[in-house]
Amino acid sequence: MKTKARALLESVGKITVFTPAIILALIGFVVAYQFVGPAPPREIVMATGSSGGAYASYGEAYAKILARDGITLKLVNTSGSVENLKLLEDESSKVELAFVQGGLAPLADTDRLMTLGSLFFEPLWIFHSDHIDPKQLGDLQGLRIAVGAEGSGTKELSLELLRLNDVVSQNSTLLSFSSQEAADKLINGDIDVACFVANPSSKTVMALLRSDGVQLMGIERAEAYAMQYKYLHVLNLAEGVIDMVRNLPSTDRHLVAPAGQL
Repeated sequence: MKTKARALLESVGKITVFTPAIILALIGFVVAYQFVGPAPPREIVMATGSSGGAYASYGEAYAKILARDGITLKLVNTSGSVENLKLLEDESSKVELAFVQGGLAPLADTDRLMTLGSLFFEPLWIFHSDHIDPKQLGDLQGLRIAVGAEGSGTKELSLELLRLNDVVSQNSTLLSFSSQEAADKLINGDIDVACFVANPSSKTVMALLRSDGVQLMGIERAEAYAMQYKYLHVLNLAEGVIDMVRNLPSTDRHLVAPAGQL
């Protein structure tokens, strides 16, 4: 048993591209299978997220790591965190592991599920056409808003914060699109606002930050949201951090962010 543990640590020690939290979560998962209950399975099914998204990318990285110890990680692409929770609770799905956006515990049977750890922050990014100039979420009332795909954590969080500011289906047009579709429609002027919960490395987010005619909305009263929703954290996107030459963003932007969990 000591030999297995030593081999595991040596394998993990070679990883240099992930945060310590991710490494610890991975160690905890594999060690749990090594020392608790029956012998570990040689194949594990994991729900990630949409193809090309951060969850899918991390899933692929995990698959390579576990393959070094002879474990096959089978990845299942999904629409996001809400669908992932449903798959974890559905025994017929065979999904045993999934990425889930923080703050969605009320949607799950928490007696049956366990969080191995928080891995990274996933800010809520709210982009809008530059023909409008909203200062607070309440200013989005009456607009065409892409709130996230069905089954995604984006939709759960954006609808909750919009509802808190009386932006609801009775006074606004709330639309469900995939991330790429929402970005395309915003750039083309088919919608006014698009919400994304995404890792800062998201290609969609980076493209929108650099797109003409699109602006990132800072979250005023971010501290107040974080006080009301304990799973939210306040992050500061500093002026110029995206592009010093173009000075993107043009001013500091406060964002709120849940943490991605395994």
